Amino acid sequence: MRKFCAWFFLLGLLASFVGCGSTKEIVLQTLEPSPVHITHKIKRIGIVHRSIRPEADEDETGLNRMVAAEEQWLSEQGRNAALTGLFNELLKDNRFETVKILDSIPQDILQLEMGNDSISWTSVENICNTYDVDAIFSMAFFDTETKITLKKTSMMQPNLMRVKVKVPAQELTLETLIENGWKIYYPNSKEIIDEIVFNDQVISKGKGTNPIEAYKAIEDRKETLVEQSKASGSNYGQRLLPFENSVERSYFARGTTNFEQASVLVESGDWQGASQLWQKELDNANSKIAGRACYNMAILNEINGDFRAAMDWASKSYKDHDIKDAMEYLDILEHRLFQNQILEQQVSR
Repeated sequence: MRKFCAWFFLLGLLASFVGCGSTKEIVLQTLEPSPVHITHKIKRIGIVHRSIRPEADEDETGLNRMVAAEEQWLSEQGRNAALTGLFNELLKDNRFETVKILDSIPQDILQLEMGNDSISWTSVENICNTYDVDAIFSMAFFDTETKITLKKTSMMQPNLMRVKVKVPAQELTLETLIENGWKIYYPNSKEIIDEIVFNDQVISKGKGTNPIEAYKAIEDRKETLVEQSKASGSNYGQRLLPFENSVERSYFARGTTNFEQASVLVESGDWQGASQLWQKELDNANSKIAGRACYNMAILNEINGDFRAAMDWASKSYKDHDIKDAMEYLDILEHRLFQNQILEQQVSR
């Protein structure tokens, strides 16, 4: 794993060098652990939904009725698309042996806890036993809400002579908020491992001589809404995986000729050559210069994935040479070491 991380950091190092006094900045591409920790005991996944399809308002008329009917359609198609998006992502995850969409669970089994929207633990255990799964990924809800806006405008339209002329029109804007919530239930420890809500917005516009015609002029709205819903399910599945992140680091590039020459080598990607020059300054009679060299050695070891060595160098920079920046950097390295330990657990399964 350490070799993998070191190789990843070396490949992910971006040559973004920005001068700032005696320092320059670099940008590292790091691999961060997933915010959701899935125990190695979870190998079989069941996906359920307990979202309720809304009833169309029979009192709505005209445009509002058409939009309400579309939202009712979306509540079913969008929900299914989100479940499919999650299902497809989980299938790619080799940590799991089985992934099932459980779409025919009797309602008498899918009971909720009193006073909240969580599935009761008795129901979770029954579902896991009945369908032979270790954990439940639940779509807790899938809601849509559309705001309708009309404004006067104009448009070009052929007249009886087939000549396009400007005529009064209305522009219709539909702003649809798609909100869906997810939970992961693990019955062995009676723990909700994760709980999150995704919010997405789709804006559609159309023009027509009246509101109904403007609505009919909107293209691909249903397809866009379904694709957005599927993407939300896919995004949730990706939330279970380690992710790439960009972080900035500063290193000392001025103060001695060796620092300046090392900076040129860093910009060309020769970190080994730069480290040899920094090492020459470790015993500099000027404590400030020696401390900066220690700090740069800490940066180098973080890039190589050796966080403990990086912490040793940062500690030496601060304790022996009173480089203030090293104290803050030491805290960063301690956090990175902790995160890397979690990452190793996640990728070693």
